[in-house]
Amino acid sequence: MSRSESVVIPFPTPANPLLSHVANDYSVLAAAEYRAALLAKLLRHMPEQELADISNAMLSELVVLYRQAINQAQGRAGHE
Repeated sequence: MSRSESVVIPFPTPANPLLSHVANDYSVLAAAEYRAALLAKLLRHMPEQELADISNAMLSELVVLYRQAINQAQGRAGHE
C-alpha cells in the first residue's frame, strides 16, 4: 500500500502588536484594552460570584492605574 502524504498549507498569522518593535503606541494600548475587556468578560462568567466580583474590582483598579501611568508617561514625553 502506498502512503499518501498530507499537505498542510500554513496560513499567515497576524502580527502581534505587543511583540512588534515598530508598533505604534495606539495599537499597543488597544491590544492592552482588548485583553482587559476579555479578562473582565471571563470574570463575569466565573461560577463563584463573590470571587468574580473581587477579581473584577481588582481588574478595574488595575486598568485605572494603567491608564494613569500611560497618561503620565505621555505627559513627560511631551515635555522632553
